[in-house]
This record gives sequence, structure tokens and C-alpha cells, in this order.
Amino acid sequence: TRTLAATPRMKLKQLVGELQGVQTWRHPKSELEQYPTPPDIAAHMLLAADAEDGLEDALVADLGCGGGVLGIGAALLGAAHVLAVDLDPAALEVAAENVEEFEVPVSLLGCDVVQLAMRSGPEGAPSGVADAEGGADAGAAGGAFDIVLMNPPFGTRDESHGADVAFLQAGLRLCRPGGAVYSLHKTSTRPFIAKKAAEAGGEASVVAELRFEIPRMYKHHRQPSKDVAVDFWRVQRGGGGEEE
Repeated sequence: TRTLAATPRMKLKQLVGELQGVQTWRHPKSELEQYPTPPDIAAHMLLAADAEDGLEDALVADLGCGGGVLGIGAALLGAAHVLAVDLDPAALEVAAENVEEFEVPVSLLGCDVVQLAMRSGPEGAPSGVADAEGGADAGAAGGAFDIVLMNPPFGTRDESHGADVAFLQAGLRLCRPGGAVYSLHKTSTRPFIAKKAAEAGGEASVVAELRFEIPRMYKHHRQPSKDVAVDFWRVQRGGGGEEE
């Protein structure tokens, strides 16, 4: 168990150091396009979200959480509670170990992100969906989250075609009015993502263009590693009104 003195004003170097302790998949699945979010990129995403929307005391969702690096980071920065969602039971097992190690307020939910967004509501969790720890409350889902964080599949392989947009749409549905989605998408898809975000009722802007290093993880990878140009997006759900 780690003893942490995390605060909402944690510095970049310290946050990166903490996130380096978050374990990731033991056996990643290519059909789910499982690529770990590097600690430095995760830290930049989290600090940007904190600066713009405030993670302290926020209700946060981490969609396609994998080992939970974004959700755990949000909790370290003061989120009141985080719901981390993933379809893959093996990923949730690792996430559960990480949550226990970091002792953070993160609940784990095993289900399809799109189904969660379509079927969840104030009444409770979608029918037939179970939490990896046997009963996390998903009643907050369905337009209640202040901030949604995700590094979704790029959606460029046959098995995951369109997953990038599906995740973005789900994230906006799960946000409260005025809430924000922070997400990573291939720079080559920028006009398409902007169009889809607008169609879904979001006000989208590219926070930064990043270089995402993908290590050789799968059989179809032919290079030791590859740098991919990735946009870091903030998409705000409409209907929040003017801030005071």
C-alpha cells in the first residue's frame, strides 16, 4: 500500500512519478486496441482538466480505463469519486489491484461503455451489469459526471472501427450539462472528430497535439515502436449555462 500526500495542486513531475506506479495489462488484446496511456501524457491530460474544469471534489468517469491510470490520477488530484469502466475483465483485475495499492476513491464497473451511456440513468446501473468488486454504484451514470476522461480505441482497425466516435458520444451522454470530456484521438481524424462532437452537442477544442509512442505489442506491429500524432481534445457538453 502506498502512502501518498496528493493534493489538487500536485506538480507535473510528482504526478508523473506517481502514475508510473500504475500497472497495466498483462496480456493486452489487439481487437480492443488496448494501448496503455503513458504516465507523462496521462499527467498532462489530468493537469489540463484540473486547470480548466477543476478535479477537486468532482465526480469523474474513466471510460475504457484499462489499469485505471486516468481515474487513479484524477483521484490523486482530489476527485470526490471516480467510476472506472472497462469491458475487459482482465483489465479490471489489474485496475482493482492498482486501486487497492493507491487507496483512492475509485469504483470499477465491468460493462460496455456505449451500453452504459445508453442504458444508465438516475435509477441505477444498467441491468445485467456487475462491478468488478461486486457492487459499485453506477447510479451516478447518465448525465451526472463533471468530467469524463478517456484514451479510447483509435477505431482504425476492422475490429474496432468507429470506436473512437462511439466513446466520444458516450462520454458526452454521461457528462452533466456543462461538463467536459477529455479524450485522445488521432490527429489525422481531427475534422471528423470536430464534426461528430458538434453533432453530439459538444463544443470541441484541441488542447494540444501530442506524440503518442506505441510500443511493439501485437503480431501486426512490424517496428519496435511507432510515434503517432494524437490530438488531446476537450469537448464540453452544452446546456451548462454561464459560470459565475
